[in-house]
Formats: sequence, C-alpha cells, structure tokens
Amino acid sequence: MSLIHDLVASNNSAGTVFTPSGHLVGNGAAINAQCDCPGTMSASTTVMGYVFASTSLSAGVPGYGYLTDKIDIDIDAYTNAINSPDGGGLFQIALNNYPSTSPVSKSEAITSNESTETVCSPTTQPVVGIAVRQFKWNVIAARLYIKVPILGQETIPSTLVVQSSACLYYGSGMCVYGDAQPVANVWLSGALSAPLSCTINAGSVIEVDFGSLVSTHFRAQGRPPDGFTLKNVDISFHCDDAAVSNYDKIKLTLTADQGVSDPGEGLIAKMLGRDDIGVRMYDTNTNNIRLDGSMDFPIILDASGNGIIKFQAAPVATSGNKPTPGKFEGNVTVKMDIR
Repeated sequence: MSLIHDLVASNNSAGTVFTPSGHLVGNGAAINAQCDCPGTMSASTTVMGYVFASTSLSAGVPGYGYLTDKIDIDIDAYTNAINSPDGGGLFQIALNNYPSTSPVSKSEAITSNESTETVCSPTTQPVVGIAVRQFKWNVIAARLYIKVPILGQETIPSTLVVQSSACLYYGSGMCVYGDAQPVANVWLSGALSAPLSCTINAGSVIEVDFGSLVSTHFRAQGRPPDGFTLKNVDISFHCDDAAVSNYDKIKLTLTADQGVSDPGEGLIAKMLGRDDIGVRMYDTNTNNIRLDGSMDFPIILDASGNGIIKFQAAPVATSGNKPTPGKFEGNVTVKMDIR
C-alpha cells in the first residue's frame, strides 16, 4: 500500500503526530479458504475465526516503530476486510509494541454459514457447489510521528509493517496462535512532501540606486567606471521551521530577467532597452557572481529562520565604447530552491 501526502507547516515540526485521514488499503488479492473440514460439519455450521497481527518494526520513539530517519509510525491492523473496500466497520487491532513481543489477536466477525459460503476444500464441502469463502487482511491505520521537520520530500521505502495470521473454528472449538496460518504481509511505501516556505527581503523589491555616473569614466568593457564604489546589496530572508534544521538543502540563485550580455561567462546583466550598459555583481571578497542562474549560494539560517547574504553591484560597459548618456534599469530575480 502507498502513502503519499503533502504536509502543511502545522504538521511539520518535531514531535508532531500526523494522522492520515481514512484507512490505508492495500491491493493484494483475496485469499480463498481451503480447509480440510471434518465430516461433522454440515450446511448449517457457522464458522468463526481469529486473526493475529504483529509487526517486526524496530522501536522508534516510545509507542512507535521506526520508519525512516525522520518519521516513526504507530499502526492499527484490522480484521477481515473482504466486504469492506474502504476499511470501515472492521475490528481494530492496536499494535502498541515495536517490535511485537507477542501477536495481538481479535475475534473475527461471525462468517456466513456453510450453506452460503464454504471454508472447506472441494473434497470436504458439506454442500457441493457453494461459493468459496474469501478473506482480505489488507487494511491498516497509521499515525506518523515527525522526529525531524521535513524539507522537500521524505521517501518511505517499501517496508513490512504488519504480519497477519488467522485460524478458523466452529462449534465449541477455539483458536490459539499456534493454530494460526500466515495469511498476509502488509508493506507500506510512499513519501511525505513539505514545500520550502521562505520570504526574501520581507516580500519587497530590493532596489539599488547607482546615482549619477559620468560616461567618460567607463574605460574598459565589463569593468566599473573609474572611482566607482561598489554598492552593497544585502539579500535577507526568513524561512519556516522545517528549513532551520535543513538549511544545507537550500540554495539561492540570481538570474538576470533580461538575460546576460556575455553568455559564455554570464556575468553582466542586460538592461531594459539598452545594450551598451549592464550590471555586474560580486561577493564581499569581490569575486565574480554569475547572473545566469547557474551559480548557487549556500544558505545559513539562525534558530529563528533568518539569514542574509551580502553582495556588491556595479554598472559596467558591455563593449569597449562608452555608454550613451541616459537612464538605465534592469531586474535580477532572487530565487530560493531545494537542492
């Protein structure tokens, strides 16, 4: 069976218990009863049963089994679900110990009598030609314990979570675990997803004003004008709790909206309606910053989810000629993604 779910922020913090709605239902085939029935059974005999459920999951946090590094799980198994496609109306079998020290048992609902559905093999049926009784132990419920907030996606590998055995009896008979036969292994796989939630510069545009410039001070292609002091560009951001413990998975990129005038290097952002002037950016050590979206910067967040990256910017000529006097404007998009 599969569990695919998108977590909201309120369910994505350490110590939170998340309960998927409804039951989890597997797609396994029905099991046909094939009992070697004694001659004392008749068409009016009513057959009852017991189901025993256990789990081999290792211990996680108290009351839960280990599922992944970030998720533990508490499971309820159920009785025969052949007539309950959605898992409703079944008897619950709570598995509270991980791994199970002994199987947990539950009496099944009384089956139909042998005149309507038989549990006997064709050679021992009290009434020949009656439909064979079918069973399904393919329903569980789960509660997930979030140990570490998830950023992006946490994959649940195919994991054996429940093992069921069953036995049938009639009249004054009874079942014990030693009489039961294995009938179902329930495997769970899937993924929990949690989108990255970050706000850059409190949601406002970062504006950089280069002031008045003298065109004759632009003396070389791709270099700031003589005497120009690089402008500080501080990019601040805030991310939600899940990102605080996973900030190594977050990257920040810069992409010039109008493209770059030097595609091979990607260092000069184009301006709107102009091809003679552009903008370059640098880190605090004056190292070049690519503005074509191909360069990512590691993010560091404090305990409150706040962080900042400091850059510097300068206008540059895009050729060996001096830029034409006049205003220039361009845009660079700051983007945060999961690596």
